[in-house]
Amino acid sequence: MENQKLTIADYIAIMNDCIQAWNRADPEAVASFYTDDLDYRDPSVPAGIASKEEFIKYLKVMFHVWPHQEWVPGEFFPHNKDGSLSGCYRFKIANQNTEISGHGIDIIEFKGNKISRNYVYLNADKWNKWLKSEISGGRG
Repeated sequence: MENQKLTIADYIAIMNDCIQAWNRADPEAVASFYTDDLDYRDPSVPAGIASKEEFIKYLKVMFHVWPHQEWVPGEFFPHNKDGSLSGCYRFKIANQNTEISGHGIDIIEFKGNKISRNYVYLNADKWNKWLKSEISGGRG
């Protein structure tokens, strides 16, 4: 599949497989869907992550803190640029003490059959409170 032109259905199938790896909280499996020179950004890393090695480190920490991952894909919207789309989803991440749920949309670009850019935009019910608590060492 890497050397032939992919269709939007191919990209969506790859995204659905990637989401399943997120749901298993498996950092290496998630990272396997990304290029080595990825550009990943989410509310926790707004400046971005630019290497697969750093991405795996980030995912290991995130999945340790949030071992329960539940991401449910919604609609995908292809862009004019080949290999570029946006995807909507619902999510819930949790640990023994806290649960955060909400919805989001990602802007995703592919190089071949790998994700090269993933910008994550979340609307989470407790995100800001959780971030303040984490920054203050649980005192917030």
